[in-house]
Amino acid sequence: MATLLPADFDLTLLPTSEQRVCKAFLLGLDATWFVVPSVPIVVDGTDCEIDVVLVSPHRGVIAVEVKGGVISIEKGRWIQNGYPLSKSPTQQITKAKHNLMKRLRSTGVELEGMFVCHAVALPDVGSVPPGGLGPDTPAETVFAKPQLEFPTVAVNGLLREHGPIPPERIARLLAALRPDIALEGDEGQVLQWAGKQLDAETRVHLANVCGLDKNHRVLVTGGAGTGKTMLVIDWAKRAIRRGERTAVVCFNKPIADQLQRSLAGTDAMVGTYHDIAVRLLEPHGFRVGASPTPEYWLNVPTDALAFHTERIGTPFDTIIVDEGQDIYPQWFESLERLLDPRGPRNLLVVADPAQAIYVRPWTPPADMMELPMVYNLRNCGAIAKLVQRLGGPAPLPSAPYGDAVVHRYAGGHKEVRKRVRDAVHELSQAYGIPFSQIAVLTTHTNLRDALLDGQIEGCPLVRWADRSEDSVLCETVHRTKGLERTAVILVDMSGEPDKVLLYVGVSRAVSVLRLVGPQALAHAVGVPAAPSAPGPK
Repeated sequence: MATLLPADFDLTLLPTSEQRVCKAFLLGLDATWFVVPSVPIVVDGTDCEIDVVLVSPHRGVIAVEVKGGVISIEKGRWIQNGYPLSKSPTQQITKAKHNLMKRLRSTGVELEGMFVCHAVALPDVGSVPPGGLGPDTPAETVFAKPQLEFPTVAVNGLLREHGPIPPERIARLLAALRPDIALEGDEGQVLQWAGKQLDAETRVHLANVCGLDKNHRVLVTGGAGTGKTMLVIDWAKRAIRRGERTAVVCFNKPIADQLQRSLAGTDAMVGTYHDIAVRLLEPHGFRVGASPTPEYWLNVPTDALAFHTERIGTPFDTIIVDEGQDIYPQWFESLERLLDPRGPRNLLVVADPAQAIYVRPWTPPADMMELPMVYNLRNCGAIAKLVQRLGGPAPLPSAPYGDAVVHRYAGGHKEVRKRVRDAVHELSQAYGIPFSQIAVLTTHTNLRDALLDGQIEGCPLVRWADRSEDSVLCETVHRTKGLERTAVILVDMSGEPDKVLLYVGVSRAVSVLRLVGPQALAHAVGVPAAPSAPGPK
């Protein structure tokens, strides 16, 4: 299914014929395509409107003019519903296409090597003669009923495959068609724009790699923020559409919750490795022991899966693993035994070895086709550069800057509470960021518990299990791997911060990052340290 841009565009505001054409493109084209309805163009004082613009990183751009109703052509003149048109649809869309190209170039969009063409959509016309509809309207440029029923065939006949066009060029083109502009310099507006810009560019990048699931054993590696979890969700939906029995596996419960929400209503089995193991084993009498230790979770469910292999059978065609760097080798082996030998036996894994908190060193499954994802698609520029210094991926060249990273000194737990309170107030009141999009992350459990043990005025901190729209998440870095928030307040009080934990923690922030702790924290991250004796607030 193609992507509507903007996602919340109300198609019912369009004429009925344009609604039908947009829906045909959205349902009939694959996820690499963007459908942009009703694009106004003003060039040299003249204005026009393109009914639909189609954009693909593999094919190019198609400007589409829609004409509904009864269409006829008499002596070369087009007639719609009995009324002659002053210009043919082809003349209209040809001029509009050239104006579009001129407008795009004026906004800095590079069109060299990018196919830009036009088409006429006739949703009420049953067929098109092989010779087309006149000397300026060859058959391949006309999308009548048959073409709109199979739009992929139609667009492929019009545009040959090339590229791919670099994602940053597609992102600039889409931004030019549907710009986000903050006029007053308001921090909240700027941050909202930055987040939307990153979302658009992420969709473009992922569209170029989602087809990797055509291979049976794939390992995608990438640093924090490269879009791995979004890729997992896309892969799962594609596997389900193919009718494959699918399992989506991860390590952390918060990531499992996110995946379950994204795949709600599907037949996929989604959960942590241990959740899925227990679900498969319980019908055969397995019960979790009293007060299970980390050693118990490391080995007992895995051994039980091996013991009950014949009873459990091979329930899956495709297994997709998120945060694969947290999955032990013996766990991978047990998962592979659950793949049906009669099916495709797909094992699709995404991982960031640099985030291997639990399994050091991490060993991926054997015989995998590996593809690296090299760009940071989550973090705005200032945070992305910091993440890169800590060993993360390269910032996206076109990423918006976001907010400057700020360190606030705290020498003890009392000061930590005050700095966290001040930071939450700043982000919620001055920046307008909702509580649900703010996270306080700590590198150690005792810090989290100290913040949660007492109420902080105006700062409703809660653990993951108790989160709501009216609360601020307060958790350890370990518990939030794979997640993100608009703003993150990272707290560390150790004299020698763990660089892996810092990398994981700071990379959760999309647009705003605040650091709370001693000067050693600022030095470890590479930002200016606040003085040890902050002035009065």
